[in-house]
This record gives sequence, C-alpha cells and structure tokens, in this order.
Amino acid sequence: MNKKVLITAIIASFMGNTFCFTPCSYARTTRKQQKEASYMKLAQAEIENQQYNLAVEYYTKVISINPDNSEAYAKRGNAKNLMGLYKDAIEDYTKALEIDPNRENAYYNRAIAKTNLSAYDEVLEDYTKELELNPQNINAYLNRGTTEVLLEKYEEAIDDFTKAISLDKNNENAYYNRGLTKRNNQDYKGAVEDYTKVIELNPKNIDAYLNRGVAKYYLKDYNGAIKDYTKVIELNKNFKKAYYNRGLAYLGLKKYEDAIEDFTQEILLNPNNDAAYYDRALAQSKLEMYNSAIEDYTKAIELNPKNAEYYSGRGALISKTNGDLKKAEEDLTTAIKLDENDSEKYLTRAIIYCKEKLYLAAVDDLNILLNLDYNNSQAKELRSFAIRSLSVEQKK
Repeated sequence: MNKKVLITAIIASFMGNTFCFTPCSYARTTRKQQKEASYMKLAQAEIENQQYNLAVEYYTKVISINPDNSEAYAKRGNAKNLMGLYKDAIEDYTKALEIDPNRENAYYNRAIAKTNLSAYDEVLEDYTKELELNPQNINAYLNRGTTEVLLEKYEEAIDDFTKAISLDKNNENAYYNRGLTKRNNQDYKGAVEDYTKVIELNPKNIDAYLNRGVAKYYLKDYNGAIKDYTKVIELNKNFKKAYYNRGLAYLGLKKYEDAIEDFTQEILLNPNNDAAYYDRALAQSKLEMYNSAIEDYTKAIELNPKNAEYYSGRGALISKTNGDLKKAEEDLTTAIKLDENDSEKYLTRAIIYCKEKLYLAAVDDLNILLNLDYNNSQAKELRSFAIRSLSVEQKK
C-alpha cells in the first residue's frame, strides 16, 4: 500500500540584539562616538520598519567610522540575513566574531544563514559554539536538533530537544520536534506521547493531531488514527491529506466504503493527488468495483507515470478480471522497467504469461523471481506448472 503522509517542517527562528545608549552615557561621548551612536539608532529604526537595505547603509556608515564595532557587523549581518543575502551575512557575522569571539547570538545567527545555504555540518558547529557561550539558549538546542534531523542524526536530535524541554517544560515546539524525530526513528509509541503533550499544551494544534494520527497508523491503531484525523477535519474541514490519511486507516480496518468516501473527498480538495486515486482503486477492487478501479489506476498513472505500483495494480486487476491480457502484460512490463527488483511484479507477469500460454516467458520471469526470493513457494509451484505446460505444448 502506498502510504503518503503530511509532515510539518521544522523552521529555525531568527534572533537579534537590541542596541541603545542611555541619555547620560550619550552626553559623555565624543562627537565621533555620537555620530556612530546616531547611525546605530537610525539603523535599528529601519530594522524595526523592515527597511533592511536602509539599515545596511547605516550600519556600513558606522563601520566606516569605527571598523572595530563588532555590534555593527553583527547587526548588518542580521539585516542581510533578513534580505536573503546569506553569504554576505556570514561574512559580517564572521567579522563580528573576529573582533569579539564571545558575542552571543552571532554564532546563532550565522548558523541560520548557513542553514539557508545547506551547510549543515558548519551549522552544527556554530550552534555548538553558541551553546558554549549561552547554555540556556533554548532556540539553539531546538535548531541544532532540527539540523541533526536533516542529517538523520536522530538520537542526537532527540537529546537536544530533550535538553530544550528540561529548560522549558512547556515548550510546545520542543515536544513537537522530538515527536517528529522519534517518528522518523520509528519510535512511534514515543512519538504519540510527545504529540499528546503538544495537544495538552495547545488543543488546537492541527499538525500535532495529524502527525499523532500517522504514528498511531504505523502502530496499527487504526481507530486511534481515525479519531485524530477526524479532529483535524473538525478544526479545518479543508485540510489536505487529512481525508487521505483517514482513508488509509479505514483501509487498514477493511472499511472499504468509508475509505472510498474519504479518498473521494481528498480528490475533491486535491485533484492532483495521484495516491488518492491509487488507494481508492484498491478499495474499489475489494468491493469488486473493477471498472471504477481500473479508471482510478489509469488516472493515477496519468498524474504520475513514473510510479511502478500504479501500472502493476492496473495490470494485475485487468488480468484478474480476464480483460485485455496484452494490455495487462504491457502494464507489468512497464512496472518492471520502473522497479526491476520487486519479485511480486515478476510473479504477476508470469501469471499473465501463463494465461496467454506463453509458458517459456513465464519460466524466465519465475527464474528471475527465484533469484530475488528463492523461498517463494508460489513461484516454485507456478514454474513447475509452466514447465509441464510447456512440455505438453511441445509434444503437440
């Protein structure tokens, strides 16, 4: 069964420092320092107004006055980061750290810029350095954990999310991200526990219900999954994939009519969901709605002509209903070209060859199958039948 689920992405946050002078300290500064401070204040105002290009100009003026102003480099890096100029931002953060290696948030923000350039190993290094300076930075733990997930370092990511939780026991993002990581690590029970905590903290978190439903599905708790998907639909009746995922759970319970209804609703919301057509075809086949099933397989193929399962499913059903066997053979041949290591596809085509009395071709497919799966008893029996039938044909 083709199981596709929606997974919510983890998004790194952005941090910056505020910069200000008190009136009395301003009075004691030199004229040059006053000008420097004035540009800093103007730049900060442009940041707050989201006029980042103007902020960059003011920070550049500060740097021309005082090339050792670490704060100006860091702040200019923030503005460039927000403008999407990630390489330039990294250069500014690096310069700020050369001047002041202990500047908090510079490593953090440089890590965010590097994340946007997919330099994940360097990202981990920067978050680690940030945490050495500020071990209470929850966001650094969250984002380092996120990066570790991208690198499939699931145990390390779980440790970081757990550390964030130890610093803030009500941190919704930490529980959610840890749940997502546990699910990726196939710890579905642990994922359910974390998503449940998220829902306790925020009963309207749609993604938590959806992903808890997915984890329950993998635990074969289909009824529990259906309840979670139903809650998603209650919160947002047009939520894409909720109907599709609930349909998969109904398939797991062999409630084919309910599954068809949900897959149909998914198709209404998302007409390009080829998997919904495929799985509706599976449900229709179970209810002997063969013509409708073949139509859905065909639609799935139109939307995604590179999916081997779609051709295999249609070909097998055509063969089962004694339809156009040549067409069924063509479908299985296409499926095997797309996925030549699936033994079941060779078995299905061998059955079709036997129906067409092409016994030698059937034997060839079954030999390939047995090389892939030597203990397949069905293949051995069918090969014996094909060899006997071939012998009879040759004696005629």
